[in-house]
Amino acid sequence: MKILATFDGTKASEATIPILQRMAALPNAEFLLMRIAHEPSGRRMRGVRKTYTAVSGLVLTPAVVETPQARYAETVDQAIDRVLRETEEYLSGIAAQLGGGAPVHVEAHIADKPGEAIIEEARREEPAVIVMAMRGRSAIAKALFGSTTEQVLASGVAPVLVVHPPAE
Repeated sequence: MKILATFDGTKASEATIPILQRMAALPNAEFLLMRIAHEPSGRRMRGVRKTYTAVSGLVLTPAVVETPQARYAETVDQAIDRVLRETEEYLSGIAAQLGGGAPVHVEAHIADKPGEAIIEEARREEPAVIVMAMRGRSAIAKALFGSTTEQVLASGVAPVLVVHPPAE
């Protein structure tokens, strides 16, 4: 039984772990842990612009010292590699918590629309169930930002077990 579990890196999404631990004891359980990260961009090294005032006699003369042209701490490709590596490490940490001896695969993805990426992966993998957490958002927030969980539910690609995290 293939189980697709999604995480977004928040404590709320990790509320599914106790359920997944119980599911790990099921015969033929197999997990695919998935996290969708947003595409990063290169980071600029912060330059400093300093202004000095030179005193010559009684006349104050401002002098501006500019830093050299901005350099990048990492390129976009390096940032993408870093985010994918960090995401895989995060999912591996969750996989270690499952126990039960069930096979666990981790997949790190970068996408602007997490719901669509999860649906696409579910179509490819054909899981018996998708396990997701759903935070309670206001109607306005749902209208503005949408809900990844609701998008996956509406797709009908697979049964979805929705876990509501405990109130903080």
